[in-house]
Amino acid sequence: MSNSGGPSGSWTRCICSVCSGHLEFDSDLAGETIQCPHCGMPTILFIPRIPVPSRAGLVSGPKVLVCPDCGTPVDAEGTTCAGCGRVIELPAATHRAELTPQVLSPTAAGAWLVLAILLVVVVGGPVFWWRSEFARVPKPETELQLKVRLQSEAELEMLKESTNVIVGLNRIIRTSVANSDDSRYKWAGEVVAEFVNRVGGVERTNIYFKFRTDTGSDGLVHLRCGVESGADHRARQRSDRR
Repeated sequence: MSNSGGPSGSWTRCICSVCSGHLEFDSDLAGETIQCPHCGMPTILFIPRIPVPSRAGLVSGPKVLVCPDCGTPVDAEGTTCAGCGRVIELPAATHRAELTPQVLSPTAAGAWLVLAILLVVVVGGPVFWWRSEFARVPKPETELQLKVRLQSEAELEMLKESTNVIVGLNRIIRTSVANSDDSRYKWAGEVVAEFVNRVGGVERTNIYFKFRTDTGSDGLVHLRCGVESGADHRARQRSDRR
């Protein structure tokens, strides 16, 4: 800008007291309040004791702090103005870096995620296995519960076996099962049923069953039955009378 543009022909430079933007004005306007063309805030025009360099000689760098009373540039590390002695309060932005919360990097977050997964696998795996194995252990039965369960199994086994051995089965008339006194796992049974013979007539028959024991996958003892011949049935009856 030409030095002959103002009423007095003397131009000078200062900086905005708000944004430190460079202002060029007629020296006769010193002390006037204008609106800064850079930040739009009101600022006072002043003649600095140390001339402000022209824009051509400026080097990009941090903004210069100035005293709001006299306009003297203040060192960023200083606490008082060298021109008027006013105490300068540093902007809160200088401490922003100290107040910024620490954010985990993607690598650190991924490491914590992997650690959490390993913890679940190492700790949760054995706990799940122990609970599943504990659930498989059969609960102990009382004598009454054992007898009722085995009797129900014996009757069901006889009905299934009757459909295999009685040809032309018409209906089941009666079933009976008995437990031996000397062993809770020794059972015998009988089925009275009607069947249709070869000529179309209906006959009645008695089928005798004997049982054996088998330990299932649940850890409990179960009954399995088979047909008992007439000779074996009579021999067992004679043995039971003794």
